Amino acid sequence: MNLPNTDAENRVVLNVGGIRHETYKATLKKIPATRLSRLTEALANYDPILNEYFFDRHPGVFAQVLNYYRTGKLHYPTDVCGPLFEEELDFWGLDSNQVEPCCWMTYTQVCMVYQVFQNYLWFISLK
Repeated sequence: MNLPNTDAENRVVLNVGGIRHETYKATLKKIPATRLSRLTEALANYDPILNEYFFDRHPGVFAQVLNYYRTGKLHYPTDVCGPLFEEELDFWGLDSNQVEPCCWMTYTQVCMVYQVFQNYLWFISLK
């Protein structure tokens, strides 16, 4: 006799930077071809004793990443720098071009300031 899947069987625990997040497996399938859409228990970062996946990544950015899976809207957290945000999105397999219009200006300004600073550092290193 086949019993229907329980709610617990449909959930997944993601420990990101020491912060535990819980969501449904179906939520992670909403954005295909990403790291989270391809989770399996065979991955090295799965802990069968704790029944969770561990990622040593920025938990604050991950909160926005997980919210993107849940709502389809990617927001830029203003408490991190643009390059860190880009690095985290790249790790999770997401595109920074998906940032919502309400956050786009802030995000692009932070990235431009960072680029100007990097150019300045390069320029003064030539002297």
